Amino acid sequence: MPPALEVQHSIPILTVFLQGLVSFLSPCVLPLLPMYIGYLAGGTYQVSEDGSIDYPRRRVFLNTLFFVFGIASTFFVLALGFTAAGEFFQTYRRTFAIGGGVLVILFGLYQLGAFGTSFFLARDRRLPFRLDRFAMNPLIAYLMGFTFSFAWTPCIGPAMSSVLLMAASATQRSLGFLLVGVYALGFTIPFLLVGLFTTQALDFFKRHSKIMKYTVIAGGLLMITIGVLMIIGVYGG
Repeated sequence: MPPALEVQHSIPILTVFLQGLVSFLSPCVLPLLPMYIGYLAGGTYQVSEDGSIDYPRRRVFLNTLFFVFGIASTFFVLALGFTAAGEFFQTYRRTFAIGGGVLVILFGLYQLGAFGTSFFLARDRRLPFRLDRFAMNPLIAYLMGFTFSFAWTPCIGPAMSSVLLMAASATQRSLGFLLVGVYALGFTIPFLLVGLFTTQALDFFKRHSKIMKYTVIAGGLLMITIGVLMIIGVYGG
């Protein structure tokens, strides 16, 4: 691949991966980590002498792995629809990329609060049933991840939409799926790390809870960057 093409694809891929990381650190994901881990552990834990909670590592990691598969499944189902739309508008791909870029920039400004208080960031959505009533196993963990993607992540909507618009404006369908896959990696790798180092990770995020304030800003700036890349033709079109 020529150097120019490598740069053309590596820049959007990097921004999309960072967007996934920022989405994990968003206000509707990070604060709920202890609850997710409690579900994925099946209510099994031990309290140490220092007051910290120890979860069964093998069980939590296995269920977290299937939880992540559930999230990724949702992302790729959405990607399938958006890439199909991109192929439908093949003739007008450049126009579609510019229009999508403008929309992504508006998403970024929205997340930065340019249009007032964010409805997505202020609203707390919950599932219509209690997962703690189910015996946790890999299948339930997979379904939990799948439904989580729709019902529990209102404030990753703008970020996910920006990635899907990039996928729809991709010059090749495979590139669109690659972008969604990279976003899914950025979003789910932290979940796997939490599943593997549960006690240490939860303690770290508890001590650094203010990080969410900065990740919301970083996410908005990243979306604006992605939108500009789409408009100037670095990616899409």
